[in-house]
Amino acid sequence: MTSGAFSRRGFTLIELLISMIVTAIIGAALVRMVLSQARFMDQQEAWREARGVSRGGINRLLSDLRSVEVGVAAGTGGLRVAAAGGQDFTVRVPYAFGVLCGIAANVYTVSLLPVDSTMFAQAGFTGFALRNKAGVYTYHASNVLTVAGTAALCLNGVYDSIHTVPTLNGSPAGKVANLTRTAGAIMPAPDRGSIVYLYRDIRYEFKASVAIPGRTGLWRTMVTGGATEELAAPFNATARVNFYNLDVIPAQAAVPPLQDVRGLELKLNGMSERTPSGSAAPKTANITTSVFFENRPD
Repeated sequence: MTSGAFSRRGFTLIELLISMIVTAIIGAALVRMVLSQARFMDQQEAWREARGVSRGGINRLLSDLRSVEVGVAAGTGGLRVAAAGGQDFTVRVPYAFGVLCGIAANVYTVSLLPVDSTMFAQAGFTGFALRNKAGVYTYHASNVLTVAGTAALCLNGVYDSIHTVPTLNGSPAGKVANLTRTAGAIMPAPDRGSIVYLYRDIRYEFKASVAIPGRTGLWRTMVTGGATEELAAPFNATARVNFYNLDVIPAQAAVPPLQDVRGLELKLNGMSERTPSGSAAPKTANITTSVFFENRPD
């Protein structure tokens, strides 16, 4: 009698080979799909890195540049220096506004409106600007900012039997500060009550990165004091700034007379830090934005 165990058929060698071949084909397809998906995700991550670099410095740039003054004559305006290569520029950035209370020799007492305490406490005070009756600001370098100013110059006081000096107070919550002009007294003396603001000279530039050696970074430097920080990196070599000359569009690469600059076109062409799988070079995100100066004298 034949046992049931001996009556069961097994796999033939041909069937086993066919099943192995089918399994190998399916496995290879799955491996290829996984590798393709991993490569795709790596590419997408590199694009995100590049876009993140481009956007990294935008908020800081816009907050500084939108408060810059448009110039009306040579030597005026918030754009102070611009390199012909389009890789760096220096601007006068206002950070506190107020009114002029009084003058003693070359010391100017101002009553300031409230300002963010952290921003005000930062180093880098460069000078102050005074607005005349024609609406034009004149810039004056200053080497001393005394926050505990001469408050009495902002209060009422009789200077003869008929006239009374009015109270000048930017805000009860503001500060009274004394500003010492580096070059001595301003002549002719500005009017009491003139609008005044404090400013810092700030230089933005594309130069060698410290965070990512061998690549380009965007730097922000306080001209007075020299405090510097790298805002974002890496950038492509094509990252630069162009200039809006009066009402001419588009922006131009050549630097026009600084008083004619009405805004800047920022080519923030960021790059990924690494080369993604399947690519020969890091990814570049070409992002262009424009900012026009708001503090117009007209």
